[in-house]
Amino acid sequence: MDQPVEILWSRPLCMRSSATTVAATDALVVAERYSRLVRLEPMTGALIWEQRVEDCWGTTAIAQGRCLYLSQQGVLHCFELLSGRLMWSHPGLEFRRYLTISGSVIVLGGWRGYHPVTRIDLATGTSVPFDSPYAPGESLAWPATVRFQVDSDTAVDAVLLASRRRPELRLEDPPTGTTLGTWPLPEPVQFPDSGEAYTHGDDGRVVFVSGRRTVMSFHPSTGVQALWEHDTDLPPVAPVLIDDKLMLAEDSGITVVDLTSGGRTEITPVPPGTACAPVPVANGALFARSHGKVIVIDRGGIRAGARLPTRVERLVPGDGTLAYAIGKGHLTALNVPTIER
Repeated sequence: MDQPVEILWSRPLCMRSSATTVAATDALVVAERYSRLVRLEPMTGALIWEQRVEDCWGTTAIAQGRCLYLSQQGVLHCFELLSGRLMWSHPGLEFRRYLTISGSVIVLGGWRGYHPVTRIDLATGTSVPFDSPYAPGESLAWPATVRFQVDSDTAVDAVLLASRRRPELRLEDPPTGTTLGTWPLPEPVQFPDSGEAYTHGDDGRVVFVSGRRTVMSFHPSTGVQALWEHDTDLPPVAPVLIDDKLMLAEDSGITVVDLTSGGRTEITPVPPGTACAPVPVANGALFARSHGKVIVIDRGGIRAGARLPTRVERLVPGDGTLAYAIGKGHLTALNVPTIER
C-alpha cells in the first residue's frame, strides 16, 4: 500500500440510523439520536445546526441550497442548508423512501412497490400531478438524475427509472411527466432492497447490472451498452467505472476490468464480511466490507486501506478527498489519499 486511508473523526449517532440518512457533497447532514437532524463540518465533525424530525430512519438529500429529510413516518421536511431554518413540511408520505432532486422537482417513492412515484415541488412543497406508468406494487430502483440534452441550446435534469419487473430503462422529465425515451435491456436492472442500482462514471455514463451478470452503461446520447459479461452471478451492488476501468465488488473478492484491453485483475483474498457498494475516489474506487475494513483500489490493485472502529453498511462520497462510512450507530469521516500516476 502507498499510504493508509486517514480516519479524520468518528461520531456516535446514539442510534442505529438508516444508512440513507447521510447526505454529503460540499456539506454533510445526518440523522441521529432518534429525532435529530444535524449538519456537521466535514473536516472536523463539529456541529453547525440541528433540527427536530420524527425519527432517524429516513432519507436525506442536499441540492440547490436546501436539505431535504423524508422521515420513516412519512413527513418530508425542507430546510435551508446554510441556517437549518425549516422552509416547509409535507406530511402523508408513509412507506416512501427514495428521495431524488431533479431540477425544481423532488421525486419520491417506488420502494418495494408500496406506492407509485410521487412528485413534490421543491420551492413550495406542494404535490405535482403525475400519471405513473408503473403499476401499484411494482418495485423501482432508486431514481437517478441524468442530464438530458433536449436540443443544441437546452438541457434538463431528467430522472432515470427502472422496474424490477421490466427489462427497460425509462427517462422522464419530472416537471411535466413526459417520457423522454425508453431503452430495452436483456433483463431487468438488478438492485438491492435499498434500491441503489446505479453509479455515475467519470465520463457521464450511468453504470448498472442487468440481470445477474451483464454490466451495462447508459447515456441519453448513446443509449445502453453492454460493457462486461461476468462469469458468475454478481451481488446486487452497483459497479464503478473510472477511466475505462470497471470495478466490481463481490463477497469473494474484487474484479477490475480494463475495458480498453479486455484485461482482468482479480483481487483476492479480501477482508471478511459482505461487500458494500463502492464509491468513486481519485484514481480509483473506495470499497468496504461490512466487518469494518475499507480499501482503495486502482488499476494496479490495493493502494490504501484502514480498519474502522465499527461495522460498515454504506459508503458516501464527499467533496474532494473526503468520504464517509455509516454503520452500527457511527458515522466515520475518511480522508482518501490521492496518488498521482
